[in-house]
Amino acid sequence: MFKPDTGATEAHRKACSVIRLIAVLATGAMLSSCGGGGTNAMPATPSSAVVLGYVDQSDASLADAMSGSTPVSAVSVDAYLVGADGSVTGTAPADLLASAAAAHRDVWACVSNYGATDFDPDIAHGAIVTHPATTIANLVALANTLQVTGINIDFEGLYPADRDAYTAFVAALATQLHGIGSRLMLSVPAKAVDDPNDSWGWPYDYAALAQHADLIQDMTYAEHVPSGAPGPIAGSDWMQASLQYAVSNIPPSKLLLGLPAYAADWNLTARTGVELALKDIPALLSSSGAAAQWDAVTNTAYFNYTATDGSSHQVWYDTHQGLQVKARYATTMQLAGVSMWVLGDEDASFWSAVKAGLN
Repeated sequence: MFKPDTGATEAHRKACSVIRLIAVLATGAMLSSCGGGGTNAMPATPSSAVVLGYVDQSDASLADAMSGSTPVSAVSVDAYLVGADGSVTGTAPADLLASAAAAHRDVWACVSNYGATDFDPDIAHGAIVTHPATTIANLVALANTLQVTGINIDFEGLYPADRDAYTAFVAALATQLHGIGSRLMLSVPAKAVDDPNDSWGWPYDYAALAQHADLIQDMTYAEHVPSGAPGPIAGSDWMQASLQYAVSNIPPSKLLLGLPAYAADWNLTARTGVELALKDIPALLSSSGAAAQWDAVTNTAYFNYTATDGSSHQVWYDTHQGLQVKARYATTMQLAGVSMWVLGDEDASFWSAVKAGLN
């Protein structure tokens, strides 16, 4: 999962620079100008491929999650928070759960250590080190009460010293979830090496975690973040390096690659940045009169424009072609499928590219 408006830590930005997807959009005119291709055929997504969509609390996301117009086969409901005392709070909309059941979609209850403004390592430490038994009991109760497919643990920004504790927590949680017929998914940051100096990625022992989790969602996005320097949200070269490391430690049949349905707009003058929904890019291109450019190395598009206040901006996003290239890794590397953050930010072009990539 990726929380919108979240600034990455300096360690995260350094880690991201080591391993170089932003999700897609673009009309036919945009595609031709950005090196993209047409989307004539719309093959069905292979039934064996998982297509997981994250759902946040926005109306657009909830509406999209309950729509029958996407190839989504599973939803991860980002509605639950863990506390440092092991408590688990949150509520999933009843109509969303009913809609997913009617559509025969898997439902995962996503539980994160998100605090007041960002992922909080103190919250995670309390939950997995100080009060692991309480946390596990509450997570198992949540899975049992909701009768969902399973629990998606999205603990980010962990203390490096908590690496072994996190693995032990995952092992114990998996045992108890499996005991009630439920499953466990883990969302982990992308990395191309297991480096103790990478404080963002080090806490996740891929090989050890894979022994217990049923699915692992590799968050192959946020290569560049709004609080850092401009660049691809996840270039194809960065993504491929990340996935190659992942499959050397995780059975491909347990791995989902992540596709973001967001772009980023950097204000070069103010040295700030914001995220944009991919579906909003065409309007920005039109209103700014910018000319889209294509980066063949990363299979990503970008453009520069001057805002009405005179500030200089640079926007990075993906075209249909770029997303198709990246989604195809799930097929060529025989992964379980793909995931995306977040439902409601994409447009129809996003899904046509995913379908084409998976075929």
